[in-house]
Amino acid sequence: NPWLHAWRDPVADLKAYSPCVRLVDLNGDGEYKLIVADAARRLKVYRNTSLISENVLLDQPVALCVTYNEPSKPRVPCVSVAAGPHVFIYRRLRPYYKFTMPPTPLAPGEGDVWTRLGSGQVDIGAAVEQLVTMRDGGSALSTRSVDLINTEDAAERRALVEQWKGAPLNQQTVITCMEVLKKNMDEDDALSQLVVGAESGTMLILDVSGVTILNRFLLPSTPVFIAVTGLYDVEYRIVCACRNGSVYTIKNGELTGMVIELEAQPCGLCRIDKSIIVACMGNVVHSYHIKGKKSFSLYMPAPVAAVEVLSVTRMRSLRALLVSLHNGEVRVYNEKDLVHTLTVDDPIVGMRFGSYGREEGALAMVGKAGTLLIKMLQRSAALDSASAPPGPPPEQDIPLAIPKKTKLYVEQTQRERDQATEMHRIFQRDLCKLRLSTARAYVKVLTDGQGPQSYTLGESIRLTAQVQGLGPLFKLKLNLQNMGTKPIQDLEMSFAANPILYKLKCRVLHVGLLLPGVTYRCVCELQSVDESGAADAVRVFVCNRTSKLPIISAVVTMPISEAVMPE
Repeated sequence: NPWLHAWRDPVADLKAYSPCVRLVDLNGDGEYKLIVADAARRLKVYRNTSLISENVLLDQPVALCVTYNEPSKPRVPCVSVAAGPHVFIYRRLRPYYKFTMPPTPLAPGEGDVWTRLGSGQVDIGAAVEQLVTMRDGGSALSTRSVDLINTEDAAERRALVEQWKGAPLNQQTVITCMEVLKKNMDEDDALSQLVVGAESGTMLILDVSGVTILNRFLLPSTPVFIAVTGLYDVEYRIVCACRNGSVYTIKNGELTGMVIELEAQPCGLCRIDKSIIVACMGNVVHSYHIKGKKSFSLYMPAPVAAVEVLSVTRMRSLRALLVSLHNGEVRVYNEKDLVHTLTVDDPIVGMRFGSYGREEGALAMVGKAGTLLIKMLQRSAALDSASAPPGPPPEQDIPLAIPKKTKLYVEQTQRERDQATEMHRIFQRDLCKLRLSTARAYVKVLTDGQGPQSYTLGESIRLTAQVQGLGPLFKLKLNLQNMGTKPIQDLEMSFAANPILYKLKCRVLHVGLLLPGVTYRCVCELQSVDESGAADAVRVFVCNRTSKLPIISAVVTMPISEAVMPE
């Protein structure tokens, strides 16, 4: 077991996912602490095995990041919490700055409709019709317009218009994901900046202070997970998993044309070297190269809850993938090799690997029921693929007890060697005879009218039958189709059944004309008269008056009938 148990708090009552869990050196003294942005609007800070701080948040958080915006030492980080349309930035756990997402541009003409509606130049019904026309034309309307359209009562519509009269029309988006991009140095305490994704499909890169927008990108869909690598001043790459089931890449300020289409919705995203790891809702984890080619897939026994990168760089270079499942397993993968499986009582929904306290390799996990669990990675832990080789079990190397060669086996082997040519010739002759017999039997079936399609006397007819009903009343639905090029006249369709079991309403049907390519449909009703509901086959024959053999026939296997209820 490569993990050492450090601490478990079953009554922590945490409600947080991986984007809201961070391990950070808050005071710049080398002692790392655990910060959790709880869904109950609490920012909690843990040191060792105790809760040392708890701050109130103004809205429910969706992401938590740590940035450094001053080059002076000791470098004290800023804690950024994304909640609603705002990013609340804390310095030394005190409010420092608030960044607000810019409003979404309105649809062309929507503002004019509301201006004329507020001034009384247009009535509410005409304004709603104009908004519906804009919506049907593909324009994205604001929530105010959507609410007005969805309100059907005239009095409620007038109340909404009076409520919004004089208020400026704007559409405020909300933040869905957030990550950190290093500016010019690849160090833990280097200057860094925020990368923010919004519900409107907008991706923003802020400056170091978190005040100014440096880059703005528009994605085809809403980003839900982002993974950032590289340096902003040198070369960087932002991988975005969106709500439409696709993965997009932003490289050096440009949205590339490389798109990865997933077969299921993404539920996790991370980067390991040149690989893009995407966890999907179909119980599978895919690995793609940064150029879009799939490397491999890992199929899980349960739905994936979270993914995280295990990275150790101080003592040695070690990188692996952590996958949390809803069945309580936390799996460690080295590329596509399963190295270790950790089983916990509470399924893990959020986890973060990094330094905690003075130890480098710590794994902080938050359970579905609110449990807080911390594990330490052993310094001598072997997580390479050689420690857990893939392949068959070791029992396969045990040799089987093969019996000794008998005298009869040796004689037969020698006979096959001496007479190999003659044996092959006999085999080929028997194979040709078998093929000839099969072909003759097939031709006989077609000429006797027993196949699904008949070619007798130059007439090509296809017959299909279907049974409907549970009994004792049944319906035989028959489809008769002329597959030839000439019309066929005067056909008779007759039915034959066991009179002890079935009673036919009509035994003969006349088909006057059957045109080429036209399907003739007919129905035959029959009743099961056997008290026990026994079943038998019903035969259908399509005959021509000029031939004594049926053109085509079919055998319909009847189902067992329900018991006949006495009157």
